[in-house]
Amino acid sequence: MKAIVFDFDGTLTNCQKGSNCWYEIWKYINDLEYDDFLYNKYKRKEIDNKKWLDLIFKRYKEKNVKREYLYEISKGIELLPGTYETLEYLYDNGIKIFVLSGGVRQIIYDVLKREKVDKFITSIEAYDLIFNNEGKLIDYKYPNLHNLENKNEYIELLKQIYNLKGEEILFVGNGANDETVYLSGVKTLCINPDKANISNKLVWNNNIEKCENLLQILNYCDMKYKK
Repeated sequence: MKAIVFDFDGTLTNCQKGSNCWYEIWKYINDLEYDDFLYNKYKRKEIDNKKWLDLIFKRYKEKNVKREYLYEISKGIELLPGTYETLEYLYDNGIKIFVLSGGVRQIIYDVLKREKVDKFITSIEAYDLIFNNEGKLIDYKYPNLHNLENKNEYIELLKQIYNLKGEEILFVGNGANDETVYLSGVKTLCINPDKANISNKLVWNNNIEKCENLLQILNYCDMKYKK
């Protein structure tokens, strides 16, 4: 194995099922009902992914979401026990580490930096909320490399950029929106599944239904942790 790609919400984080960066923002601004309204429209295919994000951004501007909100939200997000040790061990053994998430880059970065694991990460691919110098929300950046349903596109790009073969990459995720990754030919591991169909062995090569410490994944990396 030469590279590992992690989902963030519910994979690297120790959180309740269904929680993610977006949910935490909606909760912080006390607007969960509108979140449900938009999500149900998306699930009914009344709006596509791009329109969904446009409407989220519009609402966030109306609610005057600020950069400081994301920092405060990040304080309440904990990483799975053993994350530092796992990422350090992978990094020290020459494994490139990527984070691929449908979440919010600023929150992800704040959490990883607080826990001092950002130094192990080659890159973070997620949605950007863009703020001006006063911390006011002015725009958002929709990732060019993937959307919520097509993470395999990002994996294909990684393979090209870093000259990697599918079997040299492990993807670790937990949700239904991670299930296209197998199309890129990489190895897949589902931990703490949340709406993921772990019985589908074509999609998920392996799974850890209850991963309480991230060090457990090393058994699927052909590596054994040594202090």
